Amino acid sequence: MSIKPEGTVFHFFWRVTVGLLSLALVLFTVAPLLRSSTWWIRIFDFPRIQIAILLVLMLAAYAVLRVFGRLRPWDYALAAMVGLALAWQLIYIAPYTVFYPKQMSDSRAEDNSNRISLLIYNVLSDNREVAALRDLIRDHNPDIILLSEPNQWWLEQLGGLEVDYPYTLFQQQENHYGKLLYSRLELEDPEIRFLIDPDVPSIRTRVRLRSGTLITLYGVHPRPPGLKRPEGDKDGDISNEEGEAQEEDEEGEREDSEMRDAELLSIAKEVRELGDVPAIVAGDFNDVAWSRTTHLFQRIGGLLDPRVGRGFLSTFDTRNRLMRYPLDHVFASRHFMLVELLRLPDIGSDHFPILVVLDYDPVASVANVKPQPVAGDKEEAEEAIEKGESND
Repeated sequence: MSIKPEGTVFHFFWRVTVGLLSLALVLFTVAPLLRSSTWWIRIFDFPRIQIAILLVLMLAAYAVLRVFGRLRPWDYALAAMVGLALAWQLIYIAPYTVFYPKQMSDSRAEDNSNRISLLIYNVLSDNREVAALRDLIRDHNPDIILLSEPNQWWLEQLGGLEVDYPYTLFQQQENHYGKLLYSRLELEDPEIRFLIDPDVPSIRTRVRLRSGTLITLYGVHPRPPGLKRPEGDKDGDISNEEGEAQEEDEEGEREDSEMRDAELLSIAKEVRELGDVPAIVAGDFNDVAWSRTTHLFQRIGGLLDPRVGRGFLSTFDTRNRLMRYPLDHVFASRHFMLVELLRLPDIGSDHFPILVVLDYDPVASVANVKPQPVAGDKEEAEEAIEKGESND
């Protein structure tokens, strides 16, 4: 479609259209700056890459409009706002590109006695590609398998994994928040906990590496903001009289981010209170790597993100190439160096599996800079935890 010369109706129409789209994108950029847990604000944390691309297109549109006609002062003002919004979005997403310094150092250790490999996967309760998951486990041979969303069907279909993974922790549920943990490394004091939401479990266990070193592992999968919460979602099992899983209530209120934020920050606070103890937090965070909450989680817990300096590795949604986000994470304390970080192939879920291989290294803290809280972080975290607990 061509743009007509200055003074035509078409030129005016396109100027107004580009202006309205630009204003909307600027507002989408500004919205996450608000310290609010309201779902329709927090969802703008997610599509920063997509918004940045659209902002680039808006700048290109203004350039084209200028070629075909004169722009007004308000056009230039909007173009400047678009440029500032683009710069702001790039500040957030730049650390997750290969051009940025790595936050977690690469491991060069040849001895694997302090090595731990984790396969993290949200199976999607309705997914039935069990054979594909078994093949993936066989091919990559991880030490630990952490699964989100499994129900009783998944537990039964994965029967026999205990032969190779004798240490297990199961909390299968029919409400899309079950957890399964399989490990060939010894687990000590494994437990299922319901920290904030009585229907959403998390895992905490100590893991003994082959060298004998004990580390602490957390597995998480809090509720995402924006989804509608089912009525009667209690005791981790949404079922009708026939025992079948109920779908989410379309009339239910949409989930804000209070409970998600409170769970993640509660774990970060706990990691900090562990002191100089190696710790890993893994799972489907239902939050992107660059959000305010995730950054606060890192600073409170002193946790490193192996994605920084290595790429987005977006894990959701497998079915939509244009709208993918990094939701599945492995964060680790500064005691670890990275051996390998892979996004694995689509095997039927709406999430890609990820494989992370870490080396515990007593001198890693020399190479890794531990994130530290800044002024106001602890107060903000405490406020978020209290807000989530009161929302229970």
